[in-house]
Amino acid sequence: MRRLPVYLLLDCSESMIGEPLKAVQEGVRSLLKTLMRNPYALETVWLSVITFDAKARVTTPLTELASFSPPALSVKPGTAMGSALELLQTTIERDLKKGTAESKGDFKPLVFILTDGQPTDNWQRVSKNLLKSKSKIAYIYTIGCGEEVDFKTMGSISDACIHLKDLSPEAMSKIFVWLSASISSSSAQVNEGPVDLTKSPLGNDLELVDLTKPPAFVSQKWLFFHVICQTTKKYFLARFSLDQKSGMYFPNGAFNLPDDFFSEGSIPAPQVDVNKLISTVQCPFCGNKSFCHCDACDTINCFNHKSKAKTITCAKCGEVGYLITDSDFTIGGSAG
Repeated sequence: MRRLPVYLLLDCSESMIGEPLKAVQEGVRSLLKTLMRNPYALETVWLSVITFDAKARVTTPLTELASFSPPALSVKPGTAMGSALELLQTTIERDLKKGTAESKGDFKPLVFILTDGQPTDNWQRVSKNLLKSKSKIAYIYTIGCGEEVDFKTMGSISDACIHLKDLSPEAMSKIFVWLSASISSSSAQVNEGPVDLTKSPLGNDLELVDLTKPPAFVSQKWLFFHVICQTTKKYFLARFSLDQKSGMYFPNGAFNLPDDFFSEGSIPAPQVDVNKLISTVQCPFCGNKSFCHCDACDTINCFNHKSKAKTITCAKCGEVGYLITDSDFTIGGSAG
């Protein structure tokens, strides 16, 4: 039986933290359940998952549906799209069974790239190489979530781009409904010629992007900061959202970071003017509602704004410094 390889490239950068990543995790499970009920898919589809953040990795090698187990997903800094595309190309070349005089090889793979932001690595060189061989190795579909996706750029490597504006769990689930229908349809019709998944019904929350007139995108709708708790010395991610009318960023949530979050290093990001921030988020560990910045190690600490102390000890490096509240300065953000 000829295989239909399907590769899911999942963005696990920190901008996906919270409900969006949970929705993707559940979506992969529901995708598997749906495909398992389809006799054509069960016979032909093999799944692989490649995740990317600061690095790209084959989280699940190409596996037949009956043996596929959805991987556990967690966030890390960065959006290494270039590394993901390079890994995709080498993985397909390794996985694909080519035809011989005696038997036909695998069908051309389907690739779905799910991302909510911009690459943080040098991906242009990789994309050019992929573009040259794209028609030979796979059908590639980009699913852009939110408003920070540059579809003009994504379109250069994709056969089609799908846009999901809403990042709510309910809306995110629609992606995998469409994926299930598309892959199921492809498995049944794959012998009939080229695959065009844009003919699968998209529903109300998804729209096909006209790559000749891609939607405008906000390059920095969200700001993220790594903050260390003064009490527990654990890190959390503070998220701020842009108010386009005022150009200011408002607090939009705080999220516990996994213990291994910095295991692969952090990604350099631009400095942010603190005057662009309106208020702060509340520390999820101790409840502090204020931030302070350590000049010695460039770390943001939470602290108790009601405290009368004039100095503070950095929870990361132990440096003691004076609290200054009336000066203009910048702080290091994250790559998102």
